[in-house]
Formats: sequence, structure tokens, C-alpha cells
Amino acid sequence: MEDEKLIFCGNDKQYLSESLTKYSDKSNGAAAFRIPSLIKSGNTLIAAINAQNSAEDWGYIGLAVRTSDDGGETWSDIKIIACPPARRTKYYAKSYSSAFFINPCMSVAKNGDVIMLAEFYPECKSPDNKTLTDKKKIPYSMHNKKMYPLIYDRDGRFYLVGENGIVLDSKYNETDYRVTDWKGSLFKGDDYVGNIYLNGQSGEGDENSVVTFGAPLKAPKRNYIFMFRSTDNGKTWSDPVDITMQFLMKDDGTSVCVSSGTGFLVSDGRTLMPLYVKDKENVSVYSVDDGYTWHRMMQQPYACNTGEWQITEAPDGVILGLGTQEKYGPTPLSISHDKGKHWVKGKPTDLYSPKCQKSVISIGEHVFCSHPSGKNRSNGVITIGKFKKSKGQTVGIKWKNEIEVNKGFFGYSCLVQIDDEYIGILYESAPSSYILFKKYKIDDLI
Repeated sequence: MEDEKLIFCGNDKQYLSESLTKYSDKSNGAAAFRIPSLIKSGNTLIAAINAQNSAEDWGYIGLAVRTSDDGGETWSDIKIIACPPARRTKYYAKSYSSAFFINPCMSVAKNGDVIMLAEFYPECKSPDNKTLTDKKKIPYSMHNKKMYPLIYDRDGRFYLVGENGIVLDSKYNETDYRVTDWKGSLFKGDDYVGNIYLNGQSGEGDENSVVTFGAPLKAPKRNYIFMFRSTDNGKTWSDPVDITMQFLMKDDGTSVCVSSGTGFLVSDGRTLMPLYVKDKENVSVYSVDDGYTWHRMMQQPYACNTGEWQITEAPDGVILGLGTQEKYGPTPLSISHDKGKHWVKGKPTDLYSPKCQKSVISIGEHVFCSHPSGKNRSNGVITIGKFKKSKGQTVGIKWKNEIEVNKGFFGYSCLVQIDDEYIGILYESAPSSYILFKKYKIDDLI
């Protein structure tokens, strides 16, 4: 095991002890952090995370990245790649006066582009408070054989956001309104009239932040899946694009979520991304054109697993998905024999963990999984195993041994193969905001 490196460090003593916040600086710091994602693109490691104004899963949350071109030895300064629209960016009790991003999940596409999916919420307290979501408002509608977003006035009348952001009324006539950017800025003629993702008047903002107010027409309060793209190994990123309408189903309700960690470039070139629906099952979406369009098997909309999940591919092309158990116990498993289009439920593996996201990668026949090993989120390990076969086909994983990552708190994590010699792990080693990177020699693990 090589020396650990601090990649993201909170600077607010409400959420992290002073003994740790003292290590926060301009290269790694913000108020709070959660939910790491880590991939390798070209020769570059890319670390992404929620950059939060509090320890809660709502409020003013943007997305941040750091990159390393030398295998994790040194890292670029932190860069915020997306800030949500907000009426208030300063934290206060029960604050949710902002839209927010959450749960970045990255993958490398066949053409070398880096794809990042993240959840985006209008101003509300979801996903934890479903009473603040709009269960009866349809988020998209078909017009001229194409799906478009809907927004609503205070009386519940819908309007369609058409080409170039031009807003049509319920009879599909053009209005004076137009939505001018991904952040939801609404104009009436030449006058700015607010933001479709916000509720009320402008509040208090942090230094250098921009606050605004709610528009008279609003997007339904639910979650959306936004996609970002980088063509230069994470140095710069596109504006996000809403891709939710490409795979959303009525049974998903108001929240189809991104599974934290990474997606997967399948051996046939498709980009496979793990999603899930709260209180239902996992969702598998894939792209065959480097992330420009996304697909979901409507005849099997769910993937026979539960909670946040991560996926890996065996040398014979069988894909395995490791889910999240509801309490301490064996990890649920799902299996795909057609590159992630259809899934069958596998026998739970004998990898024991509490209810927590885990990360999984494979190198040849060997499988590596990072997770807490305690009865709660504590005592991080990397468990090592090999693909298990029956009648010549992969049917699961036989776990052999585990390597300690840390003692004490261990939350979400993400594994990556750095090169032929090393793997790396990015993980939460203290509640809300202390995110470490370590690397291990592969030969020492197997």
C-alpha cells in the first residue's frame, strides 16, 4: 500500500472536526463533500464529487473534479464544473432554497470521451422528502414526434419548452416566453422573469455566488438525469444535457436515480450506466453512440437487483451487477448475458457488508470490491475474488481474501485500475468531507 493522499477536504467545522478541516485549502477545499467517482481516461485519473454547502443531501450542491496525470501522485486544483441555480447559497437550518446536483457517475465511451451522469433536482428536499415532489405533473410530452420538457403555471396549466427554448402553450401556440439555458432561465420578451427550477424570492448568497428568484412557470419537482461530456480527459466539461426523457417510464415515479461510482465500457463498445429507482429495483441504461442517445429495455425495465449498484464484465462477456443490501448481510447479484440489455437474478454472493454503496472492478479473472466490513459504515476493505463458473459460463464470484483500507468510518468508495501494476481507491474516510486516495500493488492483493 502506498501513502494516502487527501483529494477533497471540507472546511466547515460543523461537518468535519477541526483536526481535519485544517488540511483544507484552495487546492482541495469547499464546505463539505460526498459521493466520490474515480475513473481513468487516457493517462489521466479523474476524481469527481458532490461539492456541498452542508452535510445534507440537498441544498446548494455543485459538482467538482480534480485530475492527476501521474497515477495519483499529484493532483490539479479543485474545479467546480457545475453550479445549480439558487435563491440562497448560504446554509441555514432546514435549508433547501436551491436546485442541486448529486451522485456523479463517470464512464469512458468508446470514442474516448468521458461521460458523467448526475441527478439534478429543482428546489426541494428530495430525494429524502417525497412530499415536496410533484407526483401528478407530467415532466415531458410528445410534440411533432419528439419529446419535450413541460413547465407549469400556478394554476396547473402546462406549457411545452420546444426548439431553441421557445415556450408553447397547451394548444402548441408560441408564447412570449423562452427558456435560454440549461439552468432554467426564463424570459418573457426581453425581460428576465426568473428561474423555472426555483420557488420564491432571492435570498442570501456566498461571496462570488449568483442568486436569483423563481419564475411564474416551473418545472415539475422531481429528479432529472443530466449528462456532462469531456473530450480532454476531464480538463473541461460541456454544459449538461437533460437525458431523462430518453428512458423514463411511468412506473419510475418522481425519482430515477444515478448509482454512485462508475459506469462501464462493455467489450462490444456500448456505454452501460447503472441507475436505480427508490423502493423498486435497479435500472440499466446504455448507449451505442458514445453517450449521445440512451436506451432501456422496455420489456424488462428493471435489472433484478436493489439499491445503488456497480457492474463489471467477466472475460467470457457475462456482466455481473453487485447491489446494496437493506441491512448487514450478503450482497445481492444480478447477471446479464447480453451486454446489459436483460438481467436475471443471481444467487447472493458471500460478500458481507452493511447497507452502503460498494465499488467493483475486474482485471482478468480477478475481481476487486471495496466496501465497509463492519455492521455499520466502518472498517473499509478491498475484498478480492475470482469469477466463478458453471458449465463453462460465469455465474458469480468466489471471494478469497480481503485487504484492510482503514479502521473507523468508511462510506462510499470508488476503485480504478491505474496501470498494469496498481489499482487505486477514492473513499469517504470521515462523515461528510474527508476524501482520501490510496493505491495498491495488484500483485500484493492477489
